[in-house]
Amino acid sequence: MLSVALTKFFYGRPDTEVLVYGLDAPQGYGCDRFKAVNLVTETLDYQELAKSDVVIYASGAGVQAALKTPSLLMYQLNVSAPIAITLGLKKAGFKGTYISFGSYMEIGVNDEEGKAFNEDEVVCSNLPVTNDYALSKRLYGRYMRDFKADYTAFHFILPNMFSEDDLKPGTRLVPYTLQYLQDYSAGKNPAEPKFSAGTQTRQFITLEEMIMTVDKAINACIPSGLYCVGGGEYLSIRNLIERLFAIYGVPCKEAYFGQSVRRDGDIKSLRIDGSKLFKALGYQPDKTIEDIFKR
Repeated sequence: MLSVALTKFFYGRPDTEVLVYGLDAPQGYGCDRFKAVNLVTETLDYQELAKSDVVIYASGAGVQAALKTPSLLMYQLNVSAPIAITLGLKKAGFKGTYISFGSYMEIGVNDEEGKAFNEDEVVCSNLPVTNDYALSKRLYGRYMRDFKADYTAFHFILPNMFSEDDLKPGTRLVPYTLQYLQDYSAGKNPAEPKFSAGTQTRQFITLEEMIMTVDKAINACIPSGLYCVGGGEYLSIRNLIERLFAIYGVPCKEAYFGQSVRRDGDIKSLRIDGSKLFKALGYQPDKTIEDIFKR
């Protein structure tokens, strides 16, 4: 989702050439050039990559639990590959801007109701994590905290994101919920949805606003470092689901909740403090769920 959205945003801009690296060529969206590469088994041409003004690493293995990504692949793509890129660019004399992303899942298991965690509290957390995705992202974030180079390096720590693309079918919570609501509204008599208890509280921003934040950071030439992308809304999973049902005017039954177990169910609060980035940019996401999903 992230890599596709970033490519769409920058592709077609005046005086901008977008070069995409990946296993498969983009489908359903364009770029100026594509290079097939396996980041686990192949080495990038860093001399060529270093000619870029901006390099964005947007691979995220293990984001969707339903895909059952092998643990080793998570560490290869979330830790080893981006570290190799930062060092390869450094050796090649890169002078542009390098961007990567972390997740507030790195915070770990906590019972801190409403607490907003800052950058160091995320990547240097001593709290236990519940899966290899969170641990791999934390390891890389800790590396980026102390990484130094002659080029600019931003590592953005992200909360949950939703987007207009969530209106398409998918296994993640929002697409899954919206698919049921759309089918119900169309009279298709879909199977009843199964949700967790929904007690975990999370921060939500829109994908579109996150990309705007990245673009503003590039143009504002802010200092290298870790930045939590804050703003948006902070609410329980259950409240999110209930509000989506309300948008469609569909009854939300008590029986829907407590029917599934999440891999991160022991994490009470997922919220990050975006004050550092807001101070640097004077901007942070502020759209609501209703703003993007209203019918």
